[in-house]
Amino acid sequence: MAVIFDHGHQDLVLAVDYNFYGTRMATASSDHTIRVWERHADSWEPLDSWKAHDAEVTDVKWNGPFTGDVLASVGEDGVFKVWEEDVLEQPNSHKRFRRVYQMWTPTRIPFMSLDFKNLGGDTLLALITRDAYLMLCEPVDSSDFRDWKILTQLYICASPPRTEESSFRVNFHHEKLPGWHALEAGLDKKSVGLAVAAMDKVTVFRTDRDRQLYVAAELTGARSLVRDVAWANGAMRGFDVIATASKDGAVRVYEITTPLPPDVPGSRLERSSSGLRPTDSSKTKEGKKPQSGIGASLSSASQGSVAPSPSESGGDAGRVKHDVKLVSELRAHEGAVWRVAFSAMGDVLASSGDDGKIRLWKRAWDSTKGVAEWLEHTVIATRP
Repeated sequence: MAVIFDHGHQDLVLAVDYNFYGTRMATASSDHTIRVWERHADSWEPLDSWKAHDAEVTDVKWNGPFTGDVLASVGEDGVFKVWEEDVLEQPNSHKRFRRVYQMWTPTRIPFMSLDFKNLGGDTLLALITRDAYLMLCEPVDSSDFRDWKILTQLYICASPPRTEESSFRVNFHHEKLPGWHALEAGLDKKSVGLAVAAMDKVTVFRTDRDRQLYVAAELTGARSLVRDVAWANGAMRGFDVIATASKDGAVRVYEITTPLPPDVPGSRLERSSSGLRPTDSSKTKEGKKPQSGIGASLSSASQGSVAPSPSESGGDAGRVKHDVKLVSELRAHEGAVWRVAFSAMGDVLASSGDDGKIRLWKRAWDSTKGVAEWLEHTVIATRP
């Protein structure tokens, strides 16, 4: 059931994000504010609102669900901020969420997108600027978001001219483990997957056993800017699914498969599960707390560069190459498509665009063609 309500902002809403349980929603606007909403039965009630940035708030994301109520935002003022709920403050007091950290963009060009990934109590953050500068960060202490450190930073492509329209988005693979097909091919079970939309293509990054970032696949086919990218859950299906929203009016769905190396008979799942070098977390130099399992070696990667792709790497560090297949190009939207998102199980895809409609798509098997296609299931009109 669709619920229509007044979002309360004084200008356009540029970003929306739900918490893990779907009980809270954050909206970010061109009016420089963030609003947090709580779900009560079939309605959304405001919890608080506050001025978050000195310019348009371009993205907002919830962290969690095991870190408390924490969200982060980026704005055209070039600042990344982390907000933490203070339950002692009254609702709608404009003080319920307090800023606990902020970081200025290192390139003096505003951040454009952010995303969180959680592995147990560990948190990894991805940020990307409007000039293609990608950053991976984590908290110095996994339980304290008041201090962050940069693990890896690099330009993922040539910076577009400032007079040219640009588009950059980041989206993690949020499940605990990669797909079993990639594990069998030799991918480390702790590998982090990150899809980065950069102008008119999407690059799929992975981390190898040494936690070095490398390019695993590229998604092409868009004939204009890629506005958004979404990586579906569903590691059990035997392949990954990534969807993109493009300015050319199309929603594209890709299937990402991982062929077994020809020189490896049978499954390598056992090797990928035990091939990590053990570390003694109880002993560190100078008595410092060890880094999390996510970023333990990312921070040792060379700053400003990407590890070579699997075809360029002479060694076997758990780097696997993915095959990419464009399975659906959906053109039901009338105009540019701005956002795509998958359901929690990865079996329903939602898209929205300039036509003011939310379209839901479901994967269906076409027995006559012998292929699976994404078909339009529901259309929700957001305008009278």
